[in-house]
Amino acid sequence: MRAEDRYDSLIRYYAEKVGLESDWLQLKAQIKAESEFNPKAVSAVGAMGLGQFMKATWGEWGKGGDAFNPEHNIDAQARYMKWLLGRVTNWDCAFAAYNWGIGNVLKVWQDPYWKTKLPLETKNYLVRIDTFYQEYKHGN
Repeated sequence: MRAEDRYDSLIRYYAEKVGLESDWLQLKAQIKAESEFNPKAVSAVGAMGLGQFMKATWGEWGKGGDAFNPEHNIDAQARYMKWLLGRVTNWDCAFAAYNWGIGNVLKVWQDPYWKTKLPLETKNYLVRIDTFYQEYKHGN
């Protein structure tokens, strides 16, 4: 089994639990972009685990769990993405909000050219997730 397939059952389970079962590969692609499936990953700015949660965001979404526990992290990621999708209604905007912050995205997302207003890091993040998603969707 490839390392990146190790968490498929958890991703599918928590995606289904929040009503995103048909889009579970989006969550998988996001995890690949965030941590390369390393549950112990810590970024230079302190983001933790598979979904790379910052401490404050983990405090809000982590339910008191361990950010380095894959199941806790995937559960929080699925719930947080479901909430973001409810605010902005499409995956690209939700991913941008996950990366850049919901407040920032809400200021630009209704502009037809909203993606041009994103920081380069967030633009690259969206491209990476879409690339991984297309690979998973087409079985590569």
